[in-house]
Amino acid sequence: EKTNSYYPPDTIDYTIEEQRAIYDRMCREFFAGYPQGVTAETTGIADGIPIRIYRNAEPDNAAMVLYIHGGGFILGGLDSHDDVCAELCARTGFEVVSLDYRLV
Repeated sequence: EKTNSYYPPDTIDYTIEEQRAIYDRMCREFFAGYPQGVTAETTGIADGIPIRIYRNAEPDNAAMVLYIHGGGFILGGLDSHDDVCAELCARTGFEVVSLDYRLV
């Protein structure tokens, strides 16, 4: 119900920019902070593509997770999926690298 409160019934008629603003605002409202022991660093790779690296204070170096958010090339970004990536890092101990990409 809380999620639905962010999306008026006519959202489908909104511009992409308006839909992104609604989605980003909703994600900020749901952000619960990082789990204990998880830190994040935002940096960039080739051509200035932003990435965010999540590290656990007690790392498990057996694997690394590359996280590429969904959203149909229209919605989403590093901030909208921040909680998900931090939780993945906390629960697995693996380093998580979240990759942003240009939206339509």
